Amino acid sequence: MIRRNFLWGALLVVILASCGTPKVLTTAKSEAATYEASGNYEQALTAWTAYFNATATEDVTGADFAQAAKTAFKTGNASQAISWFDQARYKNYADAEMYETLARVYQNEGNLSKELSALEYIVENFGNKNTVANARLLAIYNEINEPQKALAAWNNLNSEAKADASNLEQYFLVNKKMDNSAVCDSVASALLNINPENIEALAWNAKKYYWAGQNRYEREMARYNKNKTRKNYSILLKELDLVTADFKKALPYLNTLWKLNPGKEYAGYLANIYARFGDEQKTAFYKNYLK
Repeated sequence: MIRRNFLWGALLVVILASCGTPKVLTTAKSEAATYEASGNYEQALTAWTAYFNATATEDVTGADFAQAAKTAFKTGNASQAISWFDQARYKNYADAEMYETLARVYQNEGNLSKELSALEYIVENFGNKNTVANARLLAIYNEINEPQKALAAWNNLNSEAKADASNLEQYFLVNKKMDNSAVCDSVASALLNINPENIEALAWNAKKYYWAGQNRYEREMARYNKNKTRKNYSILLKELDLVTADFKKALPYLNTLWKLNPGKEYAGYLANIYARFGDEQKTAFYKNYLK
């Protein structure tokens, strides 16, 4: 009888031992998901760590490593995130959010090459319409002077992303590098509708109208000086009216730029305009900034 009770007791211990560990592991894993859902990423990270410490690596799925890595990133633990992402990739697991997170890790570290690789992996393997990836690719391709690739990234953005001011400005800068003046005119207007103090758009319009006036002035003065007739003088006066009109268009943009950043950069434009207008006081004021 004693022997029989002993055997039953031993069997019960074996059964409990065999059932206990998976239950603990399942609890740790589910706790991680629960903490994550409530935004408690630190506790979620602790739960994931407990799960991995108690589980053989070959028994952990790539998806689990990827989810834990995303959690680690949300806590600011970039090194742990990369380590677990490496484990996920070793197990041949990948998803778009995983590579978006990897890209953000590398962006925070200033590792442009690895960030670019992660983003390009997204559009090559999960569809080329990923808004997060294409918006960042637009900026990166612009930075590394790959305008055609930047335009491709822009074209893959949806209409909402194309209306975003930061994306619009990147698109403007790409077209500026490519000398697409008509596109720049249109995008500059859109940028100023969003933000009347957008520096890039203000500078584009200011210089466009200023140089239209200045080039016309120099061209027509040279033409008149070659042949100073009464007829040519009459033509010159009409052309100078157009010069004045261009300068007046440039002036509001320059005044806003001056308000935002007074100094030598815009002083020359303003001094020259007011010299054409015959305003000696303002001309002298802006010339002082050129010394």
